[in-house]
Amino acid sequence: MNLQLCVSQQENPPYTFRTTGTRVYTFEELLYYVYHNWRECLDDILCDGMIAWTAEIGLSYLAAKMKGLQKPLKIMGLVSLISYFDQDELSALNAELDKWERRREWEQLKERADFFANKGECKKAIPLYKRALEYNENAALLNNLAIQYMRLYSAREALSCLTRALLLESANFTILLNYIEAAILCGEYNKAAKGIKKANARDPSHPDIAFFTGLISFYQKDYPTALRYFERAIEASPEAYYICKAADVHINMRQYEKALLVLNKMERTAEYYTKEAEIYAAWGDTSRAITSLNFAVHTAPEPTAELYTRLAALLRQDYAANRAEIAIQKALALSPDDNMVRLENARIKKALGRTREYQGVLNEVLRGFREGYREG
Repeated sequence: MNLQLCVSQQENPPYTFRTTGTRVYTFEELLYYVYHNWRECLDDILCDGMIAWTAEIGLSYLAAKMKGLQKPLKIMGLVSLISYFDQDELSALNAELDKWERRREWEQLKERADFFANKGECKKAIPLYKRALEYNENAALLNNLAIQYMRLYSAREALSCLTRALLLESANFTILLNYIEAAILCGEYNKAAKGIKKANARDPSHPDIAFFTGLISFYQKDYPTALRYFERAIEASPEAYYICKAADVHINMRQYEKALLVLNKMERTAEYYTKEAEIYAAWGDTSRAITSLNFAVHTAPEPTAELYTRLAALLRQDYAANRAEIAIQKALALSPDDNMVRLENARIKKALGRTREYQGVLNEVLRGFREGYREG
């Protein structure tokens, strides 16, 4: 067998995919990433930045060919530019693309949005769901968009989406449950209570009914009542979300040992260690909170920018600014445009005494917040 040499025989600057933040250093790496992740990086494929990078690393003849590729065939054209994939691999991709092209535009957008939603990257999923809704307003899209808003603590937008979704599919039990939760988060307790009544008529044994009843009490600061309903929900189904909210009751009552005891009902996942860190942080034990978050990072299948940012913030508060900078750089690599990540980066720069860098990053963050406000 003969070795196949890379088309670029030099050390290259990286190309960063805008939508995913992934970096590649060779043309072969770029093709491999596109082949396996084309849905997620569709907006990058054959963009001006990709073509410019190809020319920059000494492959101007390939960059010229990339400019001439027609958009409908851009993915197959790109991965076929050099002899990197064999015919079976190219045929498999072509069949997959053909199936994709036959689907309606809103379905394609939804599939891409669902991918980011499943990875917890709400800010990347939301615009895709919105674009899909421009083609077809349906209950599934509205429901999924609402969930992303709730994850970003934008309950009012979520409630608006779910209200529209219920008008389209009034019998959809899942959407009804999401509507109840959004109504509670908005403080619309009368609407939530009516929703709970409807849900109870359909499935009185569903654990969410007890949970949401407790959630109303929780936000009204009736913690004993909330805990009673949360325990009833946990007994019916020991879901992690129920357990975490029961722990929140004890945190709010400053019963930190009891919060940890409740948390022990969960499996030792990244979610468990993240909540454990939150309990220790509320208790004032920053050192143990850092230990728990480190466990969360190592337990998570794919640590998120939010997780690294939480760790960075705790390290900064524990006067470990150098370690905090390492954590925040990992967060920035995953979500370079996330204003909350950038804000923590600015705080760390300040803690390190790098005032000029702090001011520069802070100005970028403030600009980002202003632009986000205008777009909203």
